Amino acid sequence: MEITHRHEFAASVERVMEMFASEEFAQRRARAAGASDAEVLVDGDADGEFTVSIRRIVPSSSIPSEFRSFVGNDLTVRYVEAWQAPDADDRVGTFVVEIVGAPGHARGALGVAPAGDGAEFLATGEVTVNVPLIGGMIERGVAEAVRDGLTKELAAADAWLAAH
Repeated sequence: MEITHRHEFAASVERVMEMFASEEFAQRRARAAGASDAEVLVDGDADGEFTVSIRRIVPSSSIPSEFRSFVGNDLTVRYVEAWQAPDADDRVGTFVVEIVGAPGHARGALGVAPAGDGAEFLATGEVTVNVPLIGGMIERGVAEAVRDGLTKELAAADAWLAAH
């Protein structure tokens, strides 16, 4: 199942990338997505290539109720972003989301580009669940959880940019 998410930032591409490369912000975005506990690692910096890894524990209440029996009370979610070095004014990268112990994942592309006085963030990707018969239904639930998580994380990003 394909996913697409756009967001407009009231900040330059450079400021957005500095934020994404911050371990402090990575902790904040994990909490914004409902994590009760998170481990973050940023390797590299905003001036070049960098990778953001977030391993978080989220309550199973963050996914549709019909899937909770498959995963227990809490979910361990691993998220990795890999950003390439700047190319002109744009930044591009990739992402992978894995729910540990669950039969599916999401992966795709990321981009941040100038847009008017700010920057536009775009995430496109695909959710894949390899479960016979009900895989499509689970994909829809995971896709909705990914979109909801992105919405919360990007709202935290707007607040971060306003405060910094």
